[in-house]
Amino acid sequence: MLELKQLKRVYASDDFSSFTAVDNVDINIMTGDFVSIIGRSGSGKSTMLNMIAGLLRPTSGKILINGADLWSMNDKDMAKIRNSKIGYVPQGLSLLSNLTILDNVRLPFYLDKRKDNGIDRAKKLLEEMRIQSLAQRYPAQLSGGEMRRVAIARALVNNPEILIADEPTADMDEETSEEVMKLFGRINSEGITILLVTHEYDITNYGNRIYKMSSGKLAEKYHLSESKTMY
Repeated sequence: MLELKQLKRVYASDDFSSFTAVDNVDINIMTGDFVSIIGRSGSGKSTMLNMIAGLLRPTSGKILINGADLWSMNDKDMAKIRNSKIGYVPQGLSLLSNLTILDNVRLPFYLDKRKDNGIDRAKKLLEEMRIQSLAQRYPAQLSGGEMRRVAIARALVNNPEILIADEPTADMDEETSEEVMKLFGRINSEGITILLVTHEYDITNYGNRIYKMSSGKLAEKYHLSESKTMY
């Protein structure tokens, strides 16, 4: 469902030199895969995810979602794909401080015309995340782990086909990290494809394919016939 073909991103600096953050990456991700990409900070992982999410234009190469070339689309069509096909959990804190947790979750629902207000869907997701009691609170009143769960619920509100997560367990303690990864496992078991990047090797056990990224280059380390995910 997701294919990267010779994907490349080059940054130019003021002294006319350049830096290649993502270097001719090729990968095919099938429907139902749980792909983990391990790599150190600065290896190009976040840059690659931002290109897949439609937030950063590649220097060259293609990103195909169900065969459609994402970056050859006009702005309207690309926005529709991002809103309907892709759920994105960015690195760090990304909730809007002036909105309640419930409204943060249902925010993407308003980026396209829909018949209802998304409240029931948002409440259901908060319940699945086991944080339904926080619906009327604000982000400043939540812990880091709780805010991460809200961000995951927001990414799922429009029933995406693929969930992309950038360092979803960063700055979490071991127990909270395990809870979040089990949550990703349950999401994957429901048929949603997952692409996750991390620098924590331990959490790559929750998936069926593992890649390593180094200096912008991507190489597959393991391809398991059956997922090791523990639900």
